[in-house]
Amino acid sequence: RPARAGIELQSPLVKEPEQEPGAKSLRAQVTADAGKDLWMGEGCDGADLDEAASDVERGPAVDKPPAPAKVAEADSLWSKGKLCVYMWWSKGKVWVYIVLWFALNILWNEYTRDTVKVYKCGATIAFVQFAFVWVIFLPLWLLGLQKVPKLTWKEALRLSPASLGHVMCHAGMVIALRIGPASLGHIVKAAEPVAACMLSYLLVGEKLRWPVYASLLPIVGGVIMASAGGLGFKWEMLGVAMLSNFGAAGRAVYCKAAMQGEKVGENMDPANMYAVLTIMAGMICLLLALLVDGHSAIIRGWSEAYAQVGHDFVLWLLAGGFFYNMFNYFAFFALEQLNAVSHGVANAMKRFLVIVLTAYRNGDPVPIMGGVGGGIAIAGTLLYSFARKKFG
Repeated sequence: RPARAGIELQSPLVKEPEQEPGAKSLRAQVTADAGKDLWMGEGCDGADLDEAASDVERGPAVDKPPAPAKVAEADSLWSKGKLCVYMWWSKGKVWVYIVLWFALNILWNEYTRDTVKVYKCGATIAFVQFAFVWVIFLPLWLLGLQKVPKLTWKEALRLSPASLGHVMCHAGMVIALRIGPASLGHIVKAAEPVAACMLSYLLVGEKLRWPVYASLLPIVGGVIMASAGGLGFKWEMLGVAMLSNFGAAGRAVYCKAAMQGEKVGENMDPANMYAVLTIMAGMICLLLALLVDGHSAIIRGWSEAYAQVGHDFVLWLLAGGFFYNMFNYFAFFALEQLNAVSHGVANAMKRFLVIVLTAYRNGDPVPIMGGVGGGIAIAGTLLYSFARKKFG
């Protein structure tokens, strides 16, 4: 008769029937079928009985869980793997950002240089590149990959002087690339610390120690040597490149003086700060393009450029906008990981690579005097960074 699961085999409630002499010994055969009733039968040897008894104690057959030691070992290996990846990324991400910053900046120079050769409206090119910031940041904001910045009108007005400096910096460099050799334009851009020291004194009255001012001499001398060394010097190019320097320096000085220690808006991390300044700068640059380039010149120049190179013109224009915003995006991440001296070294290395590669690709001749002057100017920016770090 059936016996219920959970009754021990040696219980007094279960007795083996008496056997006739010579008859085959009957032993309890117990089978466990996923928790169903256990049945008594014959033909079950001792090993089967022991196994069945063990099944009764365990209950229905289930997959055995992994041993605790193996689980702990697997968890340990997984944790170590994640830790190794995290440590590698923590130490190596700055180099990833720097490489992307350099590579994208070089690509921006290449495509912008190709664009200004066929389209002479430099302010319009700068506006298109500013406007491309929407293509980069709008998907990031919509997908939640980047928090959406929030500003009041009052806070936006506070940022407007910085956005004006942003326009001067970028539009001045684009126009400089249209006027003369890109290599000379970047050598003049190395004089940005000179503009920074001048504006720091004139706008906020900041006086630096004499070693800092002395470090500016190699920069000024190097730019003069490069300009006089036959690198295609033009006064117009010197003027707009220095205008770009004053725009960049003014943006930095204003942000430091007017907004340091004060919260501006919500979710205004460095990347969003760049995006907001670029959007505001694009609005200002549109007015500048209409005033400087003119409505008719913009349309006529577009038609002439398209007739000259076809779809390549549109590709160059859009690629310039994409690479401009992307190299600035990664530059913010790189600069967050660097101190002032490392920033100066990285910026000097970037400028050197841009000058060399641009001169090589465009076939610009680099006379000995011009090359030496450019090297001195770039080395002067490094010296300035060290002096500013040490002497304030």
